[in-house]
Amino acid sequence: MKNKFDGYVIFSDLDGTLLNDNKEVSKENKKAIEYFIENGGKFSIATGRAIDSVSKYIEGVKTDLPIITYNGGTIYDYNKKKIISEKVLDKDKKALACKIADDYENIGVEIYVGKDVYVLKDNGMSDRQATRLLNLKYDVPENIFDLSWNKITTVGKIGLMDEVESEFYNKYKTKAIRSGECFVEIVPDNASKGDALNEIIKTYNLDKKKVICAGDNMNDLELLMEAGISFCPENASNEVKKYANHITVNNNEHIIPNIIKWIETNL
Repeated sequence: MKNKFDGYVIFSDLDGTLLNDNKEVSKENKKAIEYFIENGGKFSIATGRAIDSVSKYIEGVKTDLPIITYNGGTIYDYNKKKIISEKVLDKDKKALACKIADDYENIGVEIYVGKDVYVLKDNGMSDRQATRLLNLKYDVPENIFDLSWNKITTVGKIGLMDEVESEFYNKYKTKAIRSGECFVEIVPDNASKGDALNEIIKTYNLDKKKVICAGDNMNDLELLMEAGISFCPENASNEVKKYANHITVNNNEHIIPNIIKWIETNL
């Protein structure tokens, strides 16, 4: 029946969820998204990535709600190329960048300001696929603390980031999020994918019971907790899986068709 998905919304994380290991949205996922929207559903993205590092990956993917970027710090209308809302780091959180750089010998520290990524401390891991889509800058300006920071990303080898994640709150008395095996990030207060999702739900008068979210890592935790129905791909971290209503196929096996199949079975 036409519009059988009326009222249903899917928000999907990118890396490790919608994207396969080749950092592509499969044709199967794209086709399923089109089918979902054509039959009354709405689809969007919730990612930790900067706005300008999203475009390459979702080219050809239909979205009909604003996307969530910077782990919830920015809500962006991708179709109109317009920022809907944005939160930035306060001076206390900015100060953490230097503290972390001093405290950990082998950690890299990056400051995100719009499409610019300033490498405050280089450990050889800042030049990577995601940052090449932005303006990667190793010369940090004298007025860096006067700029509006979207987030701080700390980067290092997995064992080191396990250590950083485990002791971060006790050490710095503030929250950080694990956004990947090699990344721990500091975002503005009251900024999470879950907070941004709730803002979109209220703004667009969505039925929360029909809002479906999918993600694989700790930065997706609030998103899954705020969803009406939550999914994790099979490759998700075991900690995140505890908070999902359903575990579906891994990110290389096209999660969106499987989520839609679940909706159709349970309509």
